Amino acid sequence: MATYEEIYGKRVKEFDSDPTLDSSYEGQVWYNTGDGVLKSVVSFASWTSAPNMSQARRSSGGFGVQTAAVIVGGDNGAGTFFYRNVEEYNGTGFSAGTNIPEMGAPAPGNYLGLTDIGQAGTETAGVIFGGESYTRSGNHTAEYDGSSWTVTGNMNNLRRGTGCGGTQTAAFACGGYDGSNRAYTENYNGSSWTNSGAMNTAMMVANGRANLAPQTAGLVFGGSVVPGNTTRTTTEEYDGSNWATGGALNNATLNASGGGTQSAGLKFGGGPPENSTITSTENYDGSSWTTGTNMGTLRRQSAGVGSQTAALAAGGRTTTNLATAEEYNVSINTITAAAWSSGGTLNTARSQGTGAGTMTAGWVVGGQEPSLSNKTEEYDGSSWTNVNTMGMSSRLLAGAGPQTAAFATGGFVPGPSVTAALYNYDGTNWTSGAAQPVGTYGQGSLGTQTAGLAFGGSAPTTSNYLTTSYEYDGEGWTASPGSMNQGRHYIAGSGTQTAGLAAGGDKGPAKSDNTEEYNGSTWSNGATLPAVRRGAGLSGPQTSALLFGGSADPGNRVETFVYDGTAWATNPSLATSRKLIEGGSKDGTSTSAWMAGGQLESPGAVSALTEEFSGQIETATAKTLTTS
Repeated sequence: MATYEEIYGKRVKEFDSDPTLDSSYEGQVWYNTGDGVLKSVVSFASWTSAPNMSQARRSSGGFGVQTAAVIVGGDNGAGTFFYRNVEEYNGTGFSAGTNIPEMGAPAPGNYLGLTDIGQAGTETAGVIFGGESYTRSGNHTAEYDGSSWTVTGNMNNLRRGTGCGGTQTAAFACGGYDGSNRAYTENYNGSSWTNSGAMNTAMMVANGRANLAPQTAGLVFGGSVVPGNTTRTTTEEYDGSNWATGGALNNATLNASGGGTQSAGLKFGGGPPENSTITSTENYDGSSWTTGTNMGTLRRQSAGVGSQTAALAAGGRTTTNLATAEEYNVSINTITAAAWSSGGTLNTARSQGTGAGTMTAGWVVGGQEPSLSNKTEEYDGSSWTNVNTMGMSSRLLAGAGPQTAAFATGGFVPGPSVTAALYNYDGTNWTSGAAQPVGTYGQGSLGTQTAGLAFGGSAPTTSNYLTTSYEYDGEGWTASPGSMNQGRHYIAGSGTQTAGLAAGGDKGPAKSDNTEEYNGSTWSNGATLPAVRRGAGLSGPQTSALLFGGSADPGNRVETFVYDGTAWATNPSLATSRKLIEGGSKDGTSTSAWMAGGQLESPGAVSALTEEFSGQIETATAKTLTTS
């Protein structure tokens, strides 16, 4: 047998431990003398969970790539509500895009959207066409520039469930259904449609297409023939004018999703027959399909975008519509999806307290047990420890700062009355400090003991929700010249005194979706939250923050949103819904945060639970080579 050196002209390097791995090591071979094994770095395929969409839906359209995708329309699974809303995925989470226009004949409000749409293009240059609205197939076309829609020339033929591909200025639509199966094909040039060569088989293709395939090298696969919903293994290849038969799928599939190109296609999910669902993945090399790694969730009629090595599946249906999403990656990295997990339990269940700190050095104080509390606990990343109490018992107080240099101020104290008192914490003891200019409750807070900020809230001496801000330097308070744009209380806050963030809150029964940013002297409006939130937790700096929990109408919420300084997007949800959270990791990050305590859904019920958030982790892993 030839040696490695004889084949490749190189000797195998020896290391006493594995080197620090990155993509440059892919395909390289070395001998680990410490382990006594031969190793290499090889790529492998995997599906991992992605953050949920805001709207559960099936039969939506999707265009773009994995890290810049647009999900369009869809329906509620019963054919009684067709969605207009658009969601955009940036590789981290989903955020709201601009609704698709109302197209076609006037329709009841439930039917203004589109389902079973054809689509092509990128996030900033996309096009949708055809589909079903108001129980009828359509021929409408609209282009998307990343922020707005423009209706353009109609297709020559009505259809839904069409195969498709290409770009905004060079797309194609094939097959579909309009009372019967269709085989016709049309090409789009950015303004109008022209008829082209017919497919070999008339069928409803739906999402079975390679979405990155150009107009002159298209690929569609699977599909069904109505009536009977006969499921097919058919693959057809398009050259811009004519269709040829390609290699057959290993599994007959309809309502599958896909991505890639004609020479590197990807098919995932679907269902044989109509009301069944599969997780299978198949890869196409230009002539034949091979079975790949299964999806994590059974789904059909999902939106699929991306390439053969980096794809996204969003929404779809099993027995009910899904809001879940998954990413497919072929990489040398093992991907651990972002998630919340259980942490240590507080010694005292409570809500309406305050807290801050990092994952391994957090603190909470005060709150409602249900009696008013002055208890302090510290967190080391695994367990909570009771430490010295604060000099006042208070709820709905504000506080911020690291575990060894924090402050807490305001709130309701026994009486009941609202206090302006402040206490400083040095990691061991609480000491009385300078009181705020006015007694408040439900304020937002951020910063440190020597550069803190308290803002908004309510005071019993006024019927208005406060817009005032006060800066704290460790010795006294100074009124900021800048007022908040919206007065409210129960606000989430994080960041620094010169780059602060305030999110959500309420002003009576009306909950807020406002985001405001503070630059050290003035407040300015940021992007609105995807949903109103009251009493949520917030972690991280102004340009990379994580908001979680809180309440809306109806009830407490589990959703998590991430902010990049420009827009909010979805992130993995909490396991337990809670509002008026005891501690919210103000000094954490958008990838490492904790939350503890809070009020549960049942009236008066409080929590001792802690949850910890970890962002997505990618780790390059060496594979041991064997002789088998």
